Amino acid sequence: MKTKTLWILAALALGCGTDDETGVLEVRLSGEEASREGYPVGTGDDVIAFADGYTLTFDRVLVSVVNLELRDGDDVADLAVDPVVADLHLGEPTAWTFDAVPARRWREVRYDYGVPPADARLLDGVDASDVDRMRAAGASLLVAGSASDGTATIPFELLLPTEVANARCVNGVDDTDGLVVPGGAVTEAELTVHLDHLFFDDYASEEPDLRFAPWAAVAGDEAITLADLDTQSLADLRDADGEPLTADGERVVYDPGPLELESNTLGSFVRAAARTTGHFQGEGHCDYATP
Repeated sequence: MKTKTLWILAALALGCGTDDETGVLEVRLSGEEASREGYPVGTGDDVIAFADGYTLTFDRVLVSVVNLELRDGDDVADLAVDPVVADLHLGEPTAWTFDAVPARRWREVRYDYGVPPADARLLDGVDASDVDRMRAAGASLLVAGSASDGTATIPFELLLPTEVANARCVNGVDDTDGLVVPGGAVTEAELTVHLDHLFFDDYASEEPDLRFAPWAAVAGDEAITLADLDTQSLADLRDADGEPLTADGERVVYDPGPLELESNTLGSFVRAAARTTGHFQGEGHCDYATP
């Protein structure tokens, strides 16, 4: 992030504020470059690409955030948080600006994905009809786009029923707990959605591959949905011709690791993976729990 150095300096110099000091906190939402440019993304050794050669672009990446909390022990920041829905394909919108936040380290940051309530504030570019569809489906994430292997372009649209508390988030800037709000200054914080998690094939490994071929195998005349992915069994992955799905001469295997699956299908795998997409300040991991 461009402001990484500034954030670290602020944390070191102003980590402890007096009781009467306050600062301003601006919170933005981001799907990083991938939400805007698709995959592959990055340069050099940092390129993220599909192992099976697919390229992918997003049309919409809607996320509904219904809660944000800052805590330190028994102390809770008094934040006037209203639920918001953002389209991360369009950019990195500021969701909230909080004035007069007590200056200190807040060791626990939590934010919740949830179904958009009727009074949710729609950030710039969000289509109200998409939000209505999210409500009807009980979804907090809507991810739509298309993937191509160079011979065919395959659309997909997922309405993900992902109600999760992203809690006790580690700061991805300095690897500390939570964040520091310095007195008399404006602090920027980012709630980061990692879309690559939806396409991982292995949650038992620190280096999973991204795959789309198992998705493409269940494509029909319309955009791929979760219902389509539910027809792909993880115990017997098949290609579009009904043959065993292979890569480099070996069967493709998905490993859910710690993910809790409702059934042994690709759709269930993606639903569970969606619960792990919430991060803080880029790469900072959170604990994922039911609100």
